[in-house]
Amino acid sequence: MITRRPIIYCILSALLVSSCSAVSSPAPERVIQVKVLGDVSLRARNSRWTEEVRGLIEAASDYYEREFNVRLITQSVSAWPLEERIRGTPELLARLEKDFPQTKNHDHDLVIAFTAERMSRYTRAGRPRVDRIGNCQQGLGGYAVVPVSRVVHYTGWRGNPEPEVIALIHEIGHIFGAQHVADTASIMHEDFDYRSEFDAINRAVIERNKLCRFAK
Repeated sequence: MITRRPIIYCILSALLVSSCSAVSSPAPERVIQVKVLGDVSLRARNSRWTEEVRGLIEAASDYYEREFNVRLITQSVSAWPLEERIRGTPELLARLEKDFPQTKNHDHDLVIAFTAERMSRYTRAGRPRVDRIGNCQQGLGGYAVVPVSRVVHYTGWRGNPEPEVIALIHEIGHIFGAQHVADTASIMHEDFDYRSEFDAINRAVIERNKLCRFAK
């Protein structure tokens, strides 16, 4: 017969173990503050667009924290541009750099703009893009533009991730210095679709550059 006292001891022991596990979970090596923007087309398509873009950043953060111990935090969410529609990602990126110059006084590291303009990522105007491939000497690039072709509701990482999430992870890979490869199984293949793993070379590049400073 099991007495009440041993049961209480078992419960207390289980609680102590679980609390120790929570305390001992490692902090991320790198925390990146992200300024997030939604353009006119994104805001027109989804009245809850702020939740959508926060979910996209959370999804990318879950991936990078699990794979590289890097966490992305949404520092702010803003409407941009307020009224003008800019239909090409090269033009969006150029305007982004002009409207949000990176300075030492800013409290964010990275600016990511999401657009829902009708684009094909197989054409020049429709490709997601970053300001440059990251490296430690110049400092990491600070801007990314990512088209979002449909409304995304992130509810946790399970099964095949949304292509829009993979596109964001792919572009952040460029920020850390990853480049396109011929390996069709890699998330850094130009046609990444539902791929969710980095190839060994680009994984090593991200590990090497993940603590580099952002250019100001």
